[in-house]
Amino acid sequence: MFLAVLFIVALSVWFIPMIERARLPMLGAIVLIIGTVFGPAFYSINGPLQVSIDRVLFVIVCIVAFFSLRGLTARIPQLNGSDWLVALYVGWVLVSTRRGDPPVGSSPLGSWIFYVLLPAMMYGVVRVAKLKDIDLNRLEVVFLGLGLYLAITGFFESRGWYSLVFPRFIGDPTNWEFLGRARGPLLNPSANGILLTVGLSIAAIRFLRAERAGKLGYGIATLFMMLGIYSTLTRSVWIGGFVALAIIFWQVTPRWTKALGLCTVILLAGFVAAGLKDQLLRMKRDKNLSAAESEKSVQLRPLLAIIAFEMMKDAPITGHGFGLYQEASKRYFSIRSYGMPLEVTRGYHQHNVLLSIAVNTGLIGLTLFTVLFVRWTRGGWQLSKNRQVTRLQQDAGILVVASLAGYFVGGMFQDVTIMPMINMYLFFFAGLIVNLIQASAEQTAPATSSSRTPERIRLSLPSICDQETEAVDEWLRPSAS
Repeated sequence: MFLAVLFIVALSVWFIPMIERARLPMLGAIVLIIGTVFGPAFYSINGPLQVSIDRVLFVIVCIVAFFSLRGLTARIPQLNGSDWLVALYVGWVLVSTRRGDPPVGSSPLGSWIFYVLLPAMMYGVVRVAKLKDIDLNRLEVVFLGLGLYLAITGFFESRGWYSLVFPRFIGDPTNWEFLGRARGPLLNPSANGILLTVGLSIAAIRFLRAERAGKLGYGIATLFMMLGIYSTLTRSVWIGGFVALAIIFWQVTPRWTKALGLCTVILLAGFVAAGLKDQLLRMKRDKNLSAAESEKSVQLRPLLAIIAFEMMKDAPITGHGFGLYQEASKRYFSIRSYGMPLEVTRGYHQHNVLLSIAVNTGLIGLTLFTVLFVRWTRGGWQLSKNRQVTRLQQDAGILVVASLAGYFVGGMFQDVTIMPMINMYLFFFAGLIVNLIQASAEQTAPATSSSRTPERIRLSLPSICDQETEAVDEWLRPSAS
């Protein structure tokens, strides 16, 4: 205890300057990167709640954000619809954790803390920050660097060069799931692919915006990201990366280029889908997974959808409870009316994010999440087209839309809400876009009102002069006669 007190006193010497100078978006990004590379798989202390390096650091960042309010780097924002919806979603998911008996060895409350509450707190940290263009530029550089690291590491994984992979736990053969694919430090190729899509989006945006000298570097970075995405050997990641590039291409390039590129992509996609359909379905991906087993993983999805449909019929409004899927789904495996072996899905989670949310939290939770996701996507798209903001703010809007597209496409094939760190990234970008939209509205409102005032004065001057002239003429007319 005495040593702990001494540590806190020593830390306080550095804590006050940190509050005064800290840029909250960068602190949040550092938490994300440390949580990705040096998260619980790297080092953790197991107890009632698992403690890891990134989680301790995030608590410190939240304290810094609280004491920074009303300072130079943070302020209490005016709450809007997204803020209230986030609060409602967090509260409703908490209520849903108490709906049933938890499975043995799992804690719905712990799942809520790590997969819902902490991401919402990350949203709050970014939401209260006073964002500047320098923050947006630094965030792009940091996430671009993370993407390059994940891409190079993923390529080494796919080639089996584990001596070059860092941290070492990524290539640990005792953790055999997804071994041989670019699963990255999150140990999941789908989660790794979503982060690679963020890096790919930044590299592509900077390539299109850069001058001739910069295009070479960002072009090489884009190719590295595409190589990393391919190394995941995950079809949903490939589609998500393609959709992200299409969004960026559509928003940044001229109109004639859009039409030409769209036609080319449709033709290429048709030829690839027609010629490689069987190879894509039976593709061998993991070292410990045969091609037939890979195809079986695709066939599981309709069975999981049937389970979700039957569960939703019994609890459509409130769901069966967040974190309670494994226990609640047991009695649905014995249904024989479909003539399909539903019991083979035992032990699997839902492979669709919307079905998972609907089953766990009902239509209430699904509606809240969907409305939030649509608001964030629409806000990012509108910001990217707003000509009254800076170029970096427009690029941030495009980046958020492309990243949300990668998240959504991945979510159509996997339950990305229970993947470590992914919801932290989702709510980080959500807080970023909501902050930028509100800041842009506050900046343009005074400018608009001030620009209209001189116009009203200018338009009113002729009428005033005309009235004065008529009065003088009327006064002079009798004396002249």
